[in-house]
Amino acid sequence: MVRSSQAFAETDRVKGRRVLFVAAALLELCACSSKQSTGDTGTGGASSGGASSGGTSPGGTASGVAASGGVTASGGVTASGGATASGGAVESGDAASGGNGNLGGQDGGGSPFGAWTSEAIAAPPTYLGSSSGSSGCTTPSMTLGFEPVDAAGGKHPLFLYFVGTTFSSSDTSARYDSLAAQTVTDAMARRGFVALSVQYDNTLSLSLDKVTCVYQSTNPPSLLAVACALPNVNCDLGIATWGHSQGALMAHVASEFEPRVRAVWTTGYSGGTYPLSNDRLRVVNGENDSMNGPWDVIEKAAGLTASDCPDTGGSECLRADGSGFIIVRKADCLTSSADHCWFDRRSCADSAITLEPNWIDRASTKAFALESNADWVAQTTARP
Repeated sequence: MVRSSQAFAETDRVKGRRVLFVAAALLELCACSSKQSTGDTGTGGASSGGASSGGTSPGGTASGVAASGGVTASGGVTASGGATASGGAVESGDAASGGNGNLGGQDGGGSPFGAWTSEAIAAPPTYLGSSSGSSGCTTPSMTLGFEPVDAAGGKHPLFLYFVGTTFSSSDTSARYDSLAAQTVTDAMARRGFVALSVQYDNTLSLSLDKVTCVYQSTNPPSLLAVACALPNVNCDLGIATWGHSQGALMAHVASEFEPRVRAVWTTGYSGGTYPLSNDRLRVVNGENDSMNGPWDVIEKAAGLTASDCPDTGGSECLRADGSGFIIVRKADCLTSSADHCWFDRRSCADSAITLEPNWIDRASTKAFALESNADWVAQTTARP
């Protein structure tokens, strides 16, 4: 496997060599995805998300986050100082414009995050993407998603979701309109984001077009340009990304092209070096993910070290701001085997879509639960 850290450390200092920077990352990710697809975990590259629309949600809780400094390891044991606090609604003190903790509704008076009603976007935007076997940004590509119901017509931050690698046309988990993708975008719309799941070239192609067609500022029809121009979006309020496997790379690499990216949540990911500060990154991998599950791998992916997070057999290591990593344990799941595809299949070898109940349950107190992780994304995006 090509290790990204070796290529990234040098090329990150030379922005003109961005092609090598991204190519090394793609090569590493494809090696990981190929092993997942042929190894004991079956086909990899699931998406992450879920399907529900409408209604309100009280925002959820954050557990094991240090309250006064330090890194919190394995469920509330402070690794390097600081008291810990578990539970309690996550609140953001950074208002987008219209009241304390308001992520949306730029015209004032909007709901605080976690209390919006969501609705499916009636006419989601399209853009010119890439496709395997061809070059350039010439392929009409779709999005799907949810947005907050905002009678005041305010503007909102942007959220982008990327599914994982597709290995066959029958793999519905790797479609941009997967059940998981719908669930995640709905959760983020309930927190005040215009949330899109993005169709992109999620084959094992090494073409860099899959990245530049989404993010490149010199490409006017790019996904980012189209999304930021939506009438209810203001990307200056922040951009957040969320992705699985190859989609995790697509989510993380966004900061190489766009400085307004403020929060990245990834699953099935072994990491890379990008401009995004590590205190804006959260990694959540299954313990039985053969490539990405070991403690030292996920620790490095989250920008932490063994001294920050000694492996004591716990399940998480979070900084005071909630960034860091969470390991999904099989014992904490009701249906999932906690492998690479932990959130939307019983295992990667199972083609049936089965969203892990402890992931999608809005009352779930598991560290990997969708609601509390969506809260962290919203809270981090609101932080300047």
